Amino acid sequence: MMTVTTAWRQMVANFPNLSLQNMTGSQTIQVWQSLSAPRIRLELANDFGKRSLPITSIQVGSDTLIPATWHSQMSFLVPAHQRCWTDWLDYPVTAGEWLTITIRSPEKQPVTLTQTLDQTLFKGSKPTQQYFWGVDAIQVERTTPTKTIMCFGDSLTNQGYYAGSLMQALALAQPDQWGLINGGISGNRLLRTGHSTSEWVASFGPAGIERLPQLLAQQPVDVLVAMAGLNDLLQPGVGTPLDELPTAADLIAGLQHIQRLAAQKAITLTLLTITPFKGAVVDHLPAWSPAKEQIRQAVNTYLRTQPVTIDLASYVADSMDNCRLAAQFDCGDATHFSAAGGHQLGQWLWQQLQQKLSLTS
Repeated sequence: MMTVTTAWRQMVANFPNLSLQNMTGSQTIQVWQSLSAPRIRLELANDFGKRSLPITSIQVGSDTLIPATWHSQMSFLVPAHQRCWTDWLDYPVTAGEWLTITIRSPEKQPVTLTQTLDQTLFKGSKPTQQYFWGVDAIQVERTTPTKTIMCFGDSLTNQGYYAGSLMQALALAQPDQWGLINGGISGNRLLRTGHSTSEWVASFGPAGIERLPQLLAQQPVDVLVAMAGLNDLLQPGVGTPLDELPTAADLIAGLQHIQRLAAQKAITLTLLTITPFKGAVVDHLPAWSPAKEQIRQAVNTYLRTQPVTIDLASYVADSMDNCRLAAQFDCGDATHFSAAGGHQLGQWLWQQLQQKLSLTS
């Protein structure tokens, strides 16, 4: 019996502030394959486009190019505010190899974009490229059953350093068994939809407690790694109204919502403690305060009582000041991970998950 599974997915967000993301009319991406299969199909996203996204062609492969179609058409439109799957393509993929996808469109300014800083699982033709349009997911059809891991959260997850390293480590330890989903959106808050004077606010997305159930309804997930709550503390007072700063009880209730949702769906859940951000500056304003730190510490104290928690915050904190990121993990803004630090963190998390969840048993 053939089964369909999501082999890879990256979140899309709304980026109306970014201009001319498709100047050449063509984009080539590569996606690392964690699953082997004889057939694949691609999802095309136009969630935030006010008009249809015209697709001139899609081809897979780097040497021999195979066209992907929609309803047997090589050129088609992805309707505004919608997504569509291509027809199934008889194109074998092999776990551990890269799949090359070239997509062409005359649309110079698509606003529905995926974002990544890391190139472990997903990359473009230019190492510096961060934003991509068109393809946001790959599904495979095969007879062998699979499992799925999702890393869920904000920019710390979306940037891909720890998430890509962690998910690839799992896929290499248990070859040809795992679909990989990066569920991070930059700027995303756990409790509230994006609300800010920031030029990036349109991309912040709906509250995490709202979008997670929607994600889990799209495909089954076996393992969920969730790191959420940092932006709920970081943003208020720096572009976001200060009265939107939650209490520790509010954040704990949001995290408990994730715990209940995972339990209802029999998902193996791992929660990560909220990382330090002392020294962070947003729009030239200090984003950290003693009051915010008190909330972070209270939430993390709760999380450390939960058997599903890995204490990430303690691992990445400065040994002299646990309110700050250690230099080896800090990209320079006191909030986000560096590439080297994020990859180190992903490998550490993999070791913790093996012990906590017996993933290699």
